[in-house]
Amino acid sequence: MPKMRKVSRDEVLGLAEELAAEYGESLTLTAFRRETGLSQHVIFDLFGNWKNLRTEVGLTPESPRARNMISKDQILKLMKEQVAEHGERLTENMFLRATGLSGRMVADRFGSWGNLREAMGLKCRAVIRPHYTDEDIYFDLYRVFRQFREDPIYHRHRYRGGKISPFTISYRFGCWRGAKLYFAQFLKDHGYDGESWSMPEELEKKFWEYEKANK
Repeated sequence: MPKMRKVSRDEVLGLAEELAAEYGESLTLTAFRRETGLSQHVIFDLFGNWKNLRTEVGLTPESPRARNMISKDQILKLMKEQVAEHGERLTENMFLRATGLSGRMVADRFGSWGNLREAMGLKCRAVIRPHYTDEDIYFDLYRVFRQFREDPIYHRHRYRGGKISPFTISYRFGCWRGAKLYFAQFLKDHGYDGESWSMPEELEKKFWEYEKANK
């Protein structure tokens, strides 16, 4: 089987702009995937989530259909698909990002995220076991930072060379803003003054030792 060609952020944007012109506000993630053959993982890697891509092409974050027309049975069907993929570790953020639905919609139909999980036979809350250490995450953020010298950007992290998903990083520190604050302290603790282009020699040495040890 031939390998699928890797698509760029600009290519996905171009496709989204064409479909936004055709569908208007009614463009959904399902319709976009059907029209383009792209997986939701490609969209999330490049833009963070479906809502971000809609916003990039001038649409509101959620389509009217997603906001108003989806039923409890449809949400249960989407939930079943996500549970099949993620099992007990499925969180509300993971579900919302994968489906393009809002937390308010889930609450309107089921009362709470915990009730929806229980409707699928899961425990009320997901138990997440961390797979990465803080050092892994700091050096992953640093991998991108040392090239661009910009604050970490959620939807560009993987696109710019990050290996850990921004969702995982956000979950570890409570939110993306929290991750940025901890990372800024990490840089400060390792002698970076926040202004110079060159990075501290000792930090660079530690980074390359880390990279070599984790190949």
